Amino acid sequence: MAKSNIAIGVDPGNIWKHSILSGYQYQLQKQEQATDNYLKAFERATMAKSYIRPDKVQGGDKRDLYDRLNDLEPLRVKADAEVRESVRIRTETIKMIDSVKPVKYRLLLNLLYLNGMDYKEAGNKIGIGRGEKMGALHNQALELVKIVR
Repeated sequence: MAKSNIAIGVDPGNIWKHSILSGYQYQLQKQEQATDNYLKAFERATMAKSYIRPDKVQGGDKRDLYDRLNDLEPLRVKADAEVRESVRIRTETIKMIDSVKPVKYRLLLNLLYLNGMDYKEAGNKIGIGRGEKMGALHNQALELVKIVR
């Protein structure tokens, strides 16, 4: 997912709509980080599996694989919560973008906010000519967004 800096051309009157729509990108980053943390911890815990022999007591903290996996429960719960929050925010973002009637503007907002494209990538994808200003189109699209709460 490309990082875009699409706030630069946003009119001051539309900045709050841009911020609300950008919340999905931020939430995705939080979700990916929580999931990565859980997966790394799970991998570290299960790597010890081959060294743990149930038939022979070994030194150390006397914790078996199941104890180590139980320690991961808070990380799994956090990752699951981040996924649920991402789904909620994505649903709200889609509703806001779907409130825009002209297809050209709706598609532009979809590419910018849900797919994380920058102006150049979005323009190429929907065939916007070089003569059209992406910043102006973006602002026109934001004007048409209806904030759903």
